Amino acid sequence: MQPAKTVLALRRGLRVCVGAAACCAMAAVMLFLAAVAALAQPGPGGYDVKAAYLFNFGKFLRLDPGTAAPRRASFDICILGHDLIGHLLDDIVANQSIDGRPVRVVRVGDAYAAKDCDIVFISPDEGDGIPLDLDAIGKADVLTVSDAPDFLKYGGMIQFVMEGNRVRFAVNLDAVNRTHLVLSSELLRVASSVAGKPPPEEQP
Repeated sequence: MQPAKTVLALRRGLRVCVGAAACCAMAAVMLFLAAVAALAQPGPGGYDVKAAYLFNFGKFLRLDPGTAAPRRASFDICILGHDLIGHLLDDIVANQSIDGRPVRVVRVGDAYAAKDCDIVFISPDEGDGIPLDLDAIGKADVLTVSDAPDFLKYGGMIQFVMEGNRVRFAVNLDAVNRTHLVLSSELLRVASSVAGKPPPEEQP
């Protein structure tokens, strides 16, 4: 089966757990992530797999319970810079919701606009401008993701990496911890590497 078809088939399978116990939903998402990580032949640039990951990152993302930030009406996955992934995301998130909110794919013109997003994918074509983008986003509660080299060193939160011909992701918890965002331990377990320490309540 083609990787994109595999991803869509797995997404449809997740719907089986709608209304079931929370453990069933979590198991289904974990299975999805494991299957995506195991895809042997992603499409050009691996963007079909990266798009599936971006959508599912939202299922493992929450705000610190003590945060009084207003809840947005929609869950926005934004794209900053040259759009290599949006058309794939559009198909994946169609009629989907996260935390009871409809998921939208939003193209933003600058990093300041990205501060209103839940997740932002920063195009590698931003190049030397990536540190400036991250500075502009600052400590906003936005999960920053890219496949640009050295993204984590610049202060990004999640970077897609290739291991052989498989798409994986690395996590910079120090960057996450500068915000009110919390990544679940389930997501961290399937990361290729994790730098920094999780908040005390997330530690084993």
